[in-house]
Amino acid sequence: MAFGGSSTSFTLPHTHNQTLVNDGGTLSTTLTDMGAVTLFSLISGATDPQTAINTAAIATNVTNISTNAANIATNTAAIAALPTAAWSRIVNQTQTGGSANFNVTGLTSTSKYMMFTFAGQFGGNDQLRMRLGTGGSIDTGTSYKWACGANGTYSTSPGDTSITVNSANFEVGRNFFLSGFMQWNAAEDGSGTASSRIGNIQTTGAQGGTYLKFNTGFEYLESATPITDVRFYANGGNDLNGTLNMYQSQD
Repeated sequence: MAFGGSSTSFTLPHTHNQTLVNDGGTLSTTLTDMGAVTLFSLISGATDPQTAINTAAIATNVTNISTNAANIATNTAAIAALPTAAWSRIVNQTQTGGSANFNVTGLTSTSKYMMFTFAGQFGGNDQLRMRLGTGGSIDTGTSYKWACGANGTYSTSPGDTSITVNSANFEVGRNFFLSGFMQWNAAEDGSGTASSRIGNIQTTGAQGGTYLKFNTGFEYLESATPITDVRFYANGGNDLNGTLNMYQSQD
């Protein structure tokens, strides 16, 4: 098929089924060159099959976007409900001496777990003990079990009136350092009310110019809830001073 550029040009008769000069080639070749999608689009009222595929894909994406938006909203709410801190300090108490007892009273925590740190000194060579209580009363009965190790040598008591934190004297005027963790107001599996409490204390202090390390595991055989009172005291009656911090868990 030929087109002229002037008034003398004309179109030769053609059938699109010959390969003659100026005839435009065979019809099969022309259709192949156009492609199936282009041909399909030339049919009156026909819908491009790719359009249908794209429309279905768009619908699927819209559904996925809606689902993702719902998941994001759920996760955002869950994140907002998380505690702002795993532990919060509830005691920061300092004592400058004048008593062998270091008392914390009136605690209202019902959390499952408690951590504590204590940096202190004795007014004379002494050992540290710990007791617990409820309702303003310190338990001095035989409700305590403990095992205390000093540099690998252990002593134990199956039923005592206190928890032995260190079983050897620390020197007068030398700092001792203590950190502990215990089950506070929950059963051992972390649920319900405690039938007893278990815990561990790490302590370091000086004796004879040498620092001793103590590891004390303990159990308090008392189910009274909640624990409201804690007492650290000098076993030999010397003054006890220092700073105690206690931290409660968020649940």
